[in-house]
Amino acid sequence: MTLAPSRAAISRIACAVVAAELRRIRRSDLPMPADWPETVSIGDTGLGLDSLEQLGALGALAEAFGLDDATLGQEPPRTVGEWIDWIMGGHASGNGRLTVMTSGSTGRPLPCTHAMANLVVEAQVLAGQLPGRRRVVALVPAHHLYGIIWTALLPDVLGVPVVTRSIGAALDLAPGDLVVAVPDQWHAILGLTRRFPADVVGISSAGPLKERLATDLLAAGLARLLDIYGASETSGIAVRELPDPGYMLLPHWHLVPRGDDDWQLRDEHGGHHGLPDHVERLGERRLRPTGRRDGAVQVGGHNVWPAQVADILRRIDGVADAAVRLHDNRLKAFIVPDEGWDAADLAAVIERAVTDRLAVAERPRSLRFGSALPRNMMGKLEDWI
Repeated sequence: MTLAPSRAAISRIACAVVAAELRRIRRSDLPMPADWPETVSIGDTGLGLDSLEQLGALGALAEAFGLDDATLGQEPPRTVGEWIDWIMGGHASGNGRLTVMTSGSTGRPLPCTHAMANLVVEAQVLAGQLPGRRRVVALVPAHHLYGIIWTALLPDVLGVPVVTRSIGAALDLAPGDLVVAVPDQWHAILGLTRRFPADVVGISSAGPLKERLATDLLAAGLARLLDIYGASETSGIAVRELPDPGYMLLPHWHLVPRGDDDWQLRDEHGGHHGLPDHVERLGERRLRPTGRRDGAVQVGGHNVWPAQVADILRRIDGVADAAVRLHDNRLKAFIVPDEGWDAADLAAVIERAVTDRLAVAERPRSLRFGSALPRNMMGKLEDWI
């Protein structure tokens, strides 16, 4: 089996990369794209990209697919198909690489580069656990590794089509579907779905999937539910089938000691890689994550650092101190106002500031005000209602 992705898979990834770049440039949330037809114009008569946005799209594609302007033609690309031609040409040797961006512990985006062939092999391994799939239903974009593997490369391996769906619209599920979503989306799907059709399999990743949610999804008729453990730096690490609490390592990973009561990964070439979480070793090839190493939490499939959000809140005029925690899959904040500030007035100031300074997933959805941060008898910060 070939280790090079098809043109359709490359197109799906490229469309998601460009859509993410447009969201960044325009500072607005755009709907997740379906695969744009290759004949569509990039400019005014098609996607509507102005000259600066077209350059931004080229730069984003170059970074993602390891390309440079030496492989461009004499004229800039004018259609989606010409973008794909450029990428396919750059990957013709079979040694193509793919770079995705993640947020490091400082919150700054960091590039993580992978050999495309390795990602295809991972998709092949995972496809072996999913017999009988007829279609992939994608609720996640294909510019992060989870979406790349599950909504672009894996459908290639299975030889099945991909359809894009959004929460709030009809999913139109059918027997044989493989639904790719994140935990927050699975929570919403459960609330909107009385009963799943027969033989629908679910995949979840990009954050912890609560056991109760998994139990309720299976009770509603989901045939199987798989939870993927991974990171942008490593791609997929392990997989579990709910309700099993333990994750089974993918074949190319091994768990090896990293000091007392700590573990790291060793790849098939002997290289060592850190885990994003502290883990409990359940057996030779099984593990259970027990907590993030860097203090990050997951909001809507995005890494968010509550301590960093609290730091930003403290810089807002009128805020003397702040604490931030995860609550019901969103952030909440406790605010101590400076002397003389009214809570209602300060809430309006904070609302304007966080809209300008924080991404959607980072914005606290509830504010609580008080004269001091809530602490226990030992002086440690405690939760609030």
